[in-house]
Amino acid sequence: MRLLFSHSNFPAQFRRLVPALQQAGHDVVFLCSSKEWHAPSAKGLRLLPYKTHRVSRAELLHPYLRRFEDVVLAGQAAFRAATKLKLEGWIPDVIISHVGFGSGLYLSDCFPKAKRIGCVEWFYRPFGSDVEFLRHGHVEDDRKMRLRTWNAQILLEAESCDCLITPTRWQWEQFPSDLQARMTILHEGIDWDCLANLRLASLPLPERLPNKEGIEWVTYVSRGFEEYRGFPQAMKAFELLQASRPSVHIAIAGADLVAYGSARDDGRTWQEWAVQDLNLDPARTHWLGPVQESEYQALLSHSKAHLYLTVPFVLSWSLLEAMAVGCPIVASATKPVQEVLVDQDSALLVDFWDPSAQALALERLLSQPSYARQIGDQASSAAKAYEFARSLEAWNAILLGHPHDWARGVAGRPF
Repeated sequence: MRLLFSHSNFPAQFRRLVPALQQAGHDVVFLCSSKEWHAPSAKGLRLLPYKTHRVSRAELLHPYLRRFEDVVLAGQAAFRAATKLKLEGWIPDVIISHVGFGSGLYLSDCFPKAKRIGCVEWFYRPFGSDVEFLRHGHVEDDRKMRLRTWNAQILLEAESCDCLITPTRWQWEQFPSDLQARMTILHEGIDWDCLANLRLASLPLPERLPNKEGIEWVTYVSRGFEEYRGFPQAMKAFELLQASRPSVHIAIAGADLVAYGSARDDGRTWQEWAVQDLNLDPARTHWLGPVQESEYQALLSHSKAHLYLTVPFVLSWSLLEAMAVGCPIVASATKPVQEVLVDQDSALLVDFWDPSAQALALERLLSQPSYARQIGDQASSAAKAYEFARSLEAWNAILLGHPHDWARGVAGRPF
């Protein structure tokens, strides 16, 4: 089968799916505008790049429409790149695109006979999820209208898809009922076997970290440092934890940028704020920046307690991976987290807004190692439901056209 994948970045959530489908004998092409900095080797895979012919002239547009123009420009560029395949005589049987950033917007116009699978992550709403949560219930009229407009590109591409896939039930719940009826809940999957065995592998600590006996490693991982992932609350919790436990060292992995939401009003980054305004011990606070997968896995394997916070939004891969490793986890008691973790069983769930409660929960795990191991073992068992083998089985069922009921999902409309 000929499969065309489309995403603004390679490989994104298709990191495991693409090589697995290639290994099964499918002919795969990946359409993208860039490669992620930690992307694996694409040897044996055809990457088809696209590039927009101009930048958006945002100053000439209504503010609500600026995102939409970026999407249209990306869609236009992806269409033009895809026509090269058409001229070569390479016509996909199925197009699998990430919906929302434009790379798949016009692919049905290029290949009208191809089946379409759209991977959707989020539907913007002013109430009931991230925006209302962060703004403590106050959402201005201008923001409501802007959010509604941002759904335009999602709805436009979803209309051309035969099947829609979203990773979690929480994300599925955000979509309108007519789209829900065409959606399957199917997580992209994690390498559970590898992650679950990391603690037995005795991986060395990353070389930049002190390797002294008696250090209690507490970890925090996020693609960016931002309010959406509770960065300010986490840093305040670490400040309190360091004050009460002299042996605690904090390892923070991620880039000092805002991936979701807004930057600080004062022009400083969130890391600059934490270093300048909080009493974090610089000798015990380790800013690792973006890390490669091997270093990331080594870090999790040494974690005595892992803190994960998120507003009601898309669930991070890093949480499921920390669960699989068996990290004792303190996490926010927010809906996406509560879908995968149970308080007092597989994690300690605390108020997103309460750094004191977060610090106390971390201290409890550090003070009760046998209980922490129990919590971590339960988390690892819960994460097995998201192993990639299950995801691949469901993908094969969709691609082969057989009806299926995935264990964690809602049956959509398979081909």
